[in-house]
Amino acid sequence: MRINTFFSGLTLAILFIGCDKISDPIPRDLGTSINAGDGVEIIAEPAFGFTDSTSIAQFIDTNTWKTSIGADNSTRRFIVLEEFTGHKCTSCPKGTREIVRLQGVFGEQLIPVGIHAGQFARPNGPGSFMYTTDFRIKGEGGNDDVGKAYSDLFVVDGYPRGVVSRIGRVEPETAWESSIQNLLADLPLAKMGLTNYYDSINNVVRSQVDIEWLLPTTEQYSLQFYAIEGKIIDWQLDGAFDNPNYEHKFVLRKIVNGVFGKTLETPVVGAEQKIQYIFNLDDNWETKNMEIVAFIFNRDQAINETIQANSAFILQK
Repeated sequence: MRINTFFSGLTLAILFIGCDKISDPIPRDLGTSINAGDGVEIIAEPAFGFTDSTSIAQFIDTNTWKTSIGADNSTRRFIVLEEFTGHKCTSCPKGTREIVRLQGVFGEQLIPVGIHAGQFARPNGPGSFMYTTDFRIKGEGGNDDVGKAYSDLFVVDGYPRGVVSRIGRVEPETAWESSIQNLLADLPLAKMGLTNYYDSINNVVRSQVDIEWLLPTTEQYSLQFYAIEGKIIDWQLDGAFDNPNYEHKFVLRKIVNGVFGKTLETPVVGAEQKIQYIFNLDDNWETKNMEIVAFIFNRDQAINETIQANSAFILQK
């Protein structure tokens, strides 16, 4: 099927999502939202300058896309572990090493994300030769207000800390395995397919989720998209050792759709929702080491629980 045919009858609207409690430091108006004829909602970053459905369709149709696909989670609940860390944190490598161990135990069912935030993530200023890389995600003010938003939400009281599927507050690395075990056998409320399309010429990703609700629920949910990068060799304080060749893993590089995501339609068993984001990558990132992480979480900030997730490398391994 040609893209031009696929996009016939599209309607144009502006995406706007509100947030009730903690303010979102990344602007929520994330660009043009187009509803495709077969039910796919496509949302493009404003920087593309798309003005109508035809311009987006032509962009998709005239570029070459490499495809990668996430794992099948139709019978399993995938679990997201969001770790709070920093390159000047003496104990944080212990957290990373524990996550690597846990990945060996739980495999693709565990999806880690490293959020560099707080005082230990601040880079050194001009003239320094180490710890100059800024791994933090910036908000509207150009400061670490994104990290602060998450730190406030999950009550980060030390480093390293992690929150497992956004249940409760953060925990030290010694508690992560038992928290994962508690969720491992849960039947999934939804299945979520993830497909990435990458255009190397323009360094653009189109990332799509296909959500189908499997079990009844009265809760309301939001969708979150992250881009993460691994195999980054840079400085890290590891105990008392300033290591210039430390491998930073699963580093959160980009929040694609706002700190608190996109509100989903009301869950109905058997109902499907398809959402695709089009966004740029930074030229300094190594695409072959990058993954897209998508997850569904309870939009009530008093709950926040992540009920399903998926991930896929941008370039198929």
